[in-house]
Amino acid sequence: MLPVLKTDDVMAILQAHHGIHSSDIEATKRVLRVLGFTDFQPGAPEPLVFRNVPEDYIGQVTSAVLGDEYHTHYVENPDIPQQIDLIQIRPEALTPRLWDQPVQGDLIMAIPVEDPLAARAAMQAADPLCVYGPAIEVLEENGICFRWRDGQHTILTRNPEPFAIVHYNSVDWPCMRAFFEDVLDVPVHKLQARGDGVERFRLDASIGGRLDVEVRSDTPRLDFRAWGKHYPAANHFRLLHRDVARIEQKIRSTGRGGFVIPPANGFVFIHGPVSETIEMFDAAVTLGARQAA
Repeated sequence: MLPVLKTDDVMAILQAHHGIHSSDIEATKRVLRVLGFTDFQPGAPEPLVFRNVPEDYIGQVTSAVLGDEYHTHYVENPDIPQQIDLIQIRPEALTPRLWDQPVQGDLIMAIPVEDPLAARAAMQAADPLCVYGPAIEVLEENGICFRWRDGQHTILTRNPEPFAIVHYNSVDWPCMRAFFEDVLDVPVHKLQARGDGVERFRLDASIGGRLDVEVRSDTPRLDFRAWGKHYPAANHFRLLHRDVARIEQKIRSTGRGGFVIPPANGFVFIHGPVSETIEMFDAAVTLGARQAA
């Protein structure tokens, strides 16, 4: 869960690193392989197992969110480049997903492909027991959007840049925007309206890549303390080039947000005030990784 600089046996620190809750890691990897996600987590040919026991620090500190035992594995398409971090919690900790649309704090991942319709057909062929949603053309992203395994929404785009869209309810967005700007020190820019009553924003490029926000009045709202990552296709996203020490001080002094994995070695995994979970790397870590690369 703590990705580091890519050499011969470790993976790169990428902004396009999107985490999804998977009910079946192996089945999800079969689907992602047809999109070019063939590099597995270094040193972990099989999914990692985290447990709530004294000798497993990560398992202990994350147990309140992910349960007393869970599996993780992340895969990479180095040609894009993009990483997808898969998390599978135990069935007894699973909460049913009650909505078709993205929940507050969830992502629509955008994955570059040459032919979106052909790529979707290949995904479905690798996943014959799952019912995929219809392909909806997304003209502004030069691709299609659809729902697939576990209710995950994905855009397959002909554009070369991977990115994600994070969803918020219009009631809670002002709180979250203030959290981005005041606590995480990430400016938020409003995008041009498209005439559908939905507000769209983009996080500042200082985070290392593209991450958009979609704000709607009908996005389901969740209580992080009650839900955590206990429903299929729950998501997390990454922000690079942060001041982790400052963010830690801000969270502790304001009481806004909290820690899933406390700060260590320039990395922190937090929860925000309205259901999302975010992993971040300090600017010193990402600068060092860039120079070494």
